[in-house]
Amino acid sequence: MTSATPRAERGADLEHLDRLLARGIKVIRVIHPDLFGRQRGKQYPVSELDSVLDGVAYSKMSVAEDLFGVPVDETEFPQLAGHPDLHAEVDPASAFVPPWEPDSVWLMSTLREHGSASQLCARGQLERAIRAMADEHGLTGVAAGEPEFYLFERDAAGRATRTPYSLDGVSYTIDRITDPKGVLGRIHRQLIDFGIHVTVLNREFSPGQFEVNLRHAPTLTAADDVFLLKTALKELATIEGYSANFMAKPIQGEEGSSLHVHLSLWDGDRNVLAGDGLNDTMRHVLGGLQAHAPALTAFTSPTVNSYKRLHGEGLSPDSANWGEDNRYTYLRIPAERGKATRVELRAGDASASPHLLLAAMLHAARDGITRGLEPVATGERLPRTLDEAVAALRADELLSSGFGSEFVDIYSAIKMREAANYARSVTDWEWNTYHSHV
Repeated sequence: MTSATPRAERGADLEHLDRLLARGIKVIRVIHPDLFGRQRGKQYPVSELDSVLDGVAYSKMSVAEDLFGVPVDETEFPQLAGHPDLHAEVDPASAFVPPWEPDSVWLMSTLREHGSASQLCARGQLERAIRAMADEHGLTGVAAGEPEFYLFERDAAGRATRTPYSLDGVSYTIDRITDPKGVLGRIHRQLIDFGIHVTVLNREFSPGQFEVNLRHAPTLTAADDVFLLKTALKELATIEGYSANFMAKPIQGEEGSSLHVHLSLWDGDRNVLAGDGLNDTMRHVLGGLQAHAPALTAFTSPTVNSYKRLHGEGLSPDSANWGEDNRYTYLRIPAERGKATRVELRAGDASASPHLLLAAMLHAARDGITRGLEPVATGERLPRTLDEAVAALRADELLSSGFGSEFVDIYSAIKMREAANYARSVTDWEWNTYHSHV
């Protein structure tokens, strides 16, 4: 189905949306994740529904911008000259009503260009990886994300600080010691009502750090759920007067925030990773993920700050090793077996785009199955900087082909600008260390 399909012919695709609209909805928010995993969107009155279903125009340059909204150079990327349009094709079955805005509906969308998903659309990239796995091996993915985040106080002017919401409590707790004002309890209830498959919420290892688990779902839904969860947490924390932070390492000396991703592959209702011990498909998936681990790091660890977390200490791996039920490894095979058999990629941090990360994992797993790759005990050293990770992505033929040259070139340009800006910055550490000692 495309956005040009007449409304009357969409039938079941609109049933879910129509049921929600019957609640007295006033506005429709059309959203998509950008290359950083942030929400981009436009909001319409419900009277404009037919127009929304026909597609929503966005400037293509809006998905070729850095974190501050500064676009790449048009002379370097002439396909962006003149800021041509992309069109967001909405997914009616994805409609959600946020409990904190009960008169609005959110609709997920995929950005299209000349009739096909744009390479600069994170959601479209995952759809592309899903199709490649289905076309080559007849398999579909099921996944779940486990994002961690910090909840910080805001100052009198409303700016986020680095003062944690709660200083007391220990990991794997959720009580009025951990959550003294009930903020997390209220947020959790709103997330459950949001309908994005939220399950567990608990405190993590550091003060003010929490984790939310999501139920396993088809890979596109799983990525949408993580994206919507992060978006919702930011909005709900703001409503409560706090700031939800998804930096990989926001506080020196405290734990970083991860985004662990669990993935299984299915042939109909059969989990092809299940079997006695490690079957052939599981070994090949592990081998593929290991073989492409350096390039995958451009998606698991997509910011300069990511490499403050990814140093091999604690639960953050620095090489692409694997193990069974071992949380110190890059790839972990959880103890649950049978239909619950899966591989967990543990290198991802909370700043990662769930759509791009899952797309990269599917491409790597597909290559492992295609070439019959075998896992190795230790695995390759992971990049130590964002520059290294981007270079590994550009050198990886499989991922470059899977994502396409336009995506790789523009994504690399944005990331290298970020790395260059950091290299020119004078940090607090440098000032504190050198200002009176050299």
